[in-house]
This record gives sequence, structure tokens and C-alpha cells, in this order.
Amino acid sequence: MPDTTIPEDAPELEDAPEDDSYVYLPPESSLARRVLWVVGGVLVFLALVLGVSGWWVMNQINPSGTGEEITVTVPPGSTTAQIANLLEREGVITNATVFQYYARWRDAGPFDAGIYDRLRERSAMGDVIDRLEEGPLPPNYTELVIPEGYWLADISAAILQTFPQMNELELFTALSTVRSKYQPDDSTNLEGLLFPATYRVEEGDELDEQQLVRQMTEKFDAVADEIGLSDTSAASEAAGRELSPYEVVIVASMIEEEARIPEERPMVARVIYNRLREGMTLGIDATVLYAIGEQKEELTRSDLNVDSPYNTRRFAGLPPTPIASPGRASLEAALRPAEGPWLYYVIEDEDGRHFFTESASEFEQARQRAQRAGLL
Repeated sequence: MPDTTIPEDAPELEDAPEDDSYVYLPPESSLARRVLWVVGGVLVFLALVLGVSGWWVMNQINPSGTGEEITVTVPPGSTTAQIANLLEREGVITNATVFQYYARWRDAGPFDAGIYDRLRERSAMGDVIDRLEEGPLPPNYTELVIPEGYWLADISAAILQTFPQMNELELFTALSTVRSKYQPDDSTNLEGLLFPATYRVEEGDELDEQQLVRQMTEKFDAVADEIGLSDTSAASEAAGRELSPYEVVIVASMIEEEARIPEERPMVARVIYNRLREGMTLGIDATVLYAIGEQKEELTRSDLNVDSPYNTRRFAGLPPTPIASPGRASLEAALRPAEGPWLYYVIEDEDGRHFFTESASEFEQARQRAQRAGLL
């Protein structure tokens, strides 16, 4: 071990010669060391917090151990936040707040109201969004189909067949008390004023006889308003006398029964109006069928002679009410008839096309051709 004893004759430090080759280093500051330790500690803490938080968020987005399959009903008008809260309450997702941010990050939503199946408890949020974006299940509903040309009796039968829970007497009462805005004040007959359409009643809707009939009259009124039924000027000019909107509906109901080719509807309307102007009987067999209350292919002599204001073979002018439910096209044709001199028409082919003429002799020749072809 080297001898570290300072000799007695060693010079004092203060007497040591100066030497520029030596530099004096002060001792490290204890404050700097503390700052470095604190900063380092904070960084480590933040890293731990971020790590734990990231693990927690990922665990919320993709939880482990999905549970049973459930069905969730999203109410109409629900926001993404409300849907998130609903899903959390039902146990589909674990955290509504995280779901909202995740949906925003996915640029998902808004989502439709309705019933969603194939959701599971503790589902991955990505799977939940995929299911929501598919949309809800189709609603369970019952369809009431009313074709153009149905009689009121046909409509009543269709309603009772489609909704067996409805009462026939209550339906009759509804058909006698519900009114259309185009119905004459002294009339309780809704013939021709229930719009032919497909009506859907969703499961769970409590729809009674009054409500259903009102829905059908309101549909008629809405379509009639849309096409301008209150303005009967063109029809009145064609008929040579003032026609009410209700009388135009009567004409539309006959067009519905007579025309099968769309472009012929305004032409049939013109024939009706021309015959009214001339004071002729309309001679429309569909009105005779309505008078006898029977749908059949051929009319007998006794049918044609039935004493009824609906028999336009015997009595001039319009029948007292519509004879069927006219659709939109027939209503528009009755309001705006084609221009033409025609007084007659007769079927000329199996597709239902008609031959139109103002000549009685031409009409008779066309009628005989149709008979020979088996069209009459």
C-alpha cells in the first residue's frame, strides 16, 4: 500500500505555484439532480397512466367473453348518444362514452330506429356498429291491398278478411259516419271516396274501424287536392254544364271500369262528356253491373232493362254516385279530358284497346268485328 503521509517539509497549498493547466470544477448542484429526478418520475408516471388508460380503453372497445344474444329496440328520433346509453343499459357495450368517441372515430351514424337482433352482451364495439349500420329488421306489418275499381262492398270484405279482429257492424258504422271533404253534404255514401292503395298497419298499432276508414278517405282527399280536383273548369266545358268535384269523381269511376290502356283514359272521358253535352245516354255496362250488384261477363236483356238510376243504358245523365274507386290516373283523365269528337268506343283487341269514333255506323261495324273476334 503506498505511503500517503505528507512530508513535514511539504509546502503549504497557498504557497503552491500557479499552474494554468488546472481548472477548478465546482461540485454538482443538488437542485438540478432533484429536477431531473422529478421530470423523469413524471414521465414514467405519465407513461404508466397512458399505458393503463390505453389498455382500459381497448378493453372497453374489445371486451372479452361475449354473452347471450339479445334484441334491442331503438326508439324513433334517437341520437347516437341516446343509442349508446341504451346499449350500455342492455349490456351490449361496456361504456357509452367510449362508444360515442369510437363511433365518431369510425364516422358512423346516425342510426335508424327499429328492432336490432343479433347483438350480444359485451360485444366488440366494431361489431355493434357493423350491426347498426346494417339497419333494423323490417317492421312486422299487415298489408291491406285495395285495387283500383273496387266497389265499396269489395273494400269492406277486404278489410274484414285482412283484419279479422274488426267488427262488421263497427265497420259499417265507420263507412256511414266518416266523411271525405269531397262528399256531398246530404250523402253518407263513401263509394269512390276511399282511395285504392296498399295500406300497411304495423304490428302493435291499435287501429280501429274508424281510424282505418278515415285513413283511406284522407288519402283520397290528399290525392284529390294534389291533382286539383276542386278546379273542374275543363271537365265542365267538355260536358257543356257546370260539374261539381263529386260529379267528376263519378266520371272517374266509370273511366276506371272502362279503360285498360292508360292513354285511352282521357279519350273515354271525352266520350262521356260529349254524350252528356248531346243529351245522350252514356250506355256504360259497368253502371248496369253496379245496379244489379253483380260482377259477370255478360249482361242479359233483363239486366239491361233494370229500373235503376245507375242504368245508363236507360237513363241519361250521370249515375247518382261513383260506381267504383278510381285511381289517380282516372281522376286526372276526368279532370282533363282529351280533345276529340268521339261519341262511341268499342273494344278492338285482346289487350283492351278501343276503337273511337263519332259515327254510329262506324261504331256498329267495329262492334260486329269485335263480336266475330269473340271480344264481346
